[in-house]
Amino acid sequence: MLKVSSIFYSIQGEGMHSGRAFIFIRLFGCNLTCDFCDDELHKTTMHEFDFEEVYQKIKIYPSKNVIITGGEPTIYDLNDFINYLHKKDYFVSVETNGYDFSKIKRADWITYSPKDWDDIKSEGFDEYKFIVDKSSPVEKLLQLSCVKEIFIQPQNLMHTPNMENVHYCVDLVKKYPQKFRLSLQMHKFIGVD
Repeated sequence: MLKVSSIFYSIQGEGMHSGRAFIFIRLFGCNLTCDFCDDELHKTTMHEFDFEEVYQKIKIYPSKNVIITGGEPTIYDLNDFINYLHKKDYFVSVETNGYDFSKIKRADWITYSPKDWDDIKSEGFDEYKFIVDKSSPVEKLLQLSCVKEIFIQPQNLMHTPNMENVHYCVDLVKKYPQKFRLSLQMHKFIGVD
């Protein structure tokens, strides 16, 4: 059984797949309590569904792209669920804080959004996404040596952009164009979930 907070269909607003239609499966629970978290559902709303029940809810949408998010998806072993979705011809992306990559190793795409910048992992995922505000220790990101994309995403408000942080991140991308790419949470700019 999966502990699901919500299932919805929208535009991916972040990272490499920004602008594509995705089915979002938001799982309940997280191993962290970040003060800037922009989702409360993973703490308050939970339904238990088996794989077939989830499929019945997502098959109504025309997209074959799924993103599993949270909370933190890797507090659960999702490899069997990912295999199930693959058999139904879905492309499966997961966003994680890096708690346990082994629990999502079957995913087609993994976005790693570390919250502890003193312990940044280098393997087991496809792209970095760092939540940045004006007080973030960006020098730690400049020290990363990798070939993976490093997206920096402004720390925004719950439902709207924080333009001060947006401008700060734009300036960082312009200053370090070989290092960073901008991830904007486009859905907050266009007013969709």
